[in-house]
Amino acid sequence: MSVHIYQAIWDGDDHRFTVSARAANGDWHAPDADILLDEQVRAKGSRQIDLATSPLFASVDFDKMDASDLYRSFIRLLDNFAVHFRDPETISPAEEDEIERFLDLVIASRPMQIAFAHISSELVRDMTVETFRADLRRMWFEVYTNFFRGKSTHFCTGFEHVFVGEGKYKKGGNAAAEKGEISGYHSWVKFALDELNNRVDYLGYKYDLGGPGPDNPHVVTLQMVWNHQDMSGELIAEMFKSKGGFFVGSSPACEFALGTLAFYEGLHGLLSNQRKRVQLGEGKFDLVMYHETTVDGALGPHIRSFYPVYLGDGSSSTIDTGTVIVRPVDIDLQNDGPLRILSALPNPVGDDQGTEWVDIWNAGAVDVELAGHELRDKMGRPQPIGAGVLAVGETLRVSVTRATVNHMQMSNRKGLITLHDAAGEMLASVSYGRAEENLVLTFAERDGSTSDADGD
Repeated sequence: MSVHIYQAIWDGDDHRFTVSARAANGDWHAPDADILLDEQVRAKGSRQIDLATSPLFASVDFDKMDASDLYRSFIRLLDNFAVHFRDPETISPAEEDEIERFLDLVIASRPMQIAFAHISSELVRDMTVETFRADLRRMWFEVYTNFFRGKSTHFCTGFEHVFVGEGKYKKGGNAAAEKGEISGYHSWVKFALDELNNRVDYLGYKYDLGGPGPDNPHVVTLQMVWNHQDMSGELIAEMFKSKGGFFVGSSPACEFALGTLAFYEGLHGLLSNQRKRVQLGEGKFDLVMYHETTVDGALGPHIRSFYPVYLGDGSSSTIDTGTVIVRPVDIDLQNDGPLRILSALPNPVGDDQGTEWVDIWNAGAVDVELAGHELRDKMGRPQPIGAGVLAVGETLRVSVTRATVNHMQMSNRKGLITLHDAAGEMLASVSYGRAEENLVLTFAERDGSTSDADGD
């Protein structure tokens, strides 16, 4: 299960915003998406040179954000922290209430429920919900002192560093606006709001952190300037981040769940060089998890930082990160369980709307109740299967309705089809290359063997 648990959390994000990038001709791939992400140009590498003439977020459905209790609760937390990394952090009773309300929503979310089920069964046996909540409160919000390479940094919190960002600049200087650096700041919601209010300047993409360029709209690696202002609007500091990044469209609950699982896995020695190599949707990532370092050099009970490093979609044999050559591992496919993806028609004749289909076969020994089951595409968009029982040996044809841009869409080239149960657990997954018109792709045989439909 551990191989697929991060993907299950990602797939279970029912508060995700859909994202579209630009096509080669400049049009949007999905103009009705919740987020239109405009990465534009590669950054020059200097805080003084801004080659990106437009905002990173060309459009965000802020009305959808405002209608969500989860997002509203998250946004209320963003102004509870001091910007300068050496300023003391105090949490008022009102801010404590905001934290507790946010934790209520996160713990009730599908991604965190999936994470908790795995953590309590595989990593911390017999953990109660109360203990888990206390751990979340401590690791993300408790103020602590970090010790690293002989230096101590006071007033740290995981939430502030990861989702808000910290500023490092000289205080009380003579310049009208001090020049400084950004530490942390790995939240698309924070960036979109700051950009809307002219508090950040997007300088261009910077994929030498990993990946060849902006080919995945659900993550961005960038250069940026954060303009810190006082209450009267006067500019205090211009803070630069030469290499940074964050997921795009994923909900705060999903990012909390991913980070929380990585934190526990790190404590149990399951990370490699403080990183977890995962497949999420259509991309390969290293999830970087830095724990607190205690005064004696051990891993502490708080989160220091958490962010994604994009490694590409796994389709190329090598990806040059600028310092090393990363060889992506193909997505782990499985289609040998009781429920299998038997065949599919991704490219029907004429209009694809409602004419694409996927056949599911019950190859097991018991009937299966399908309520809550769904198919998903490589972007994690769902196609509900509907209630009913699939008897042993029977096949169900599921029509891919394309009801909205948020629903499953089957690509005519290089697609992924996954089958999930009501808890979000992946039961089967298959991939394919180019699909010729009206060609039925076969992924499993009735004799129990599987067929490889992956090709170009």
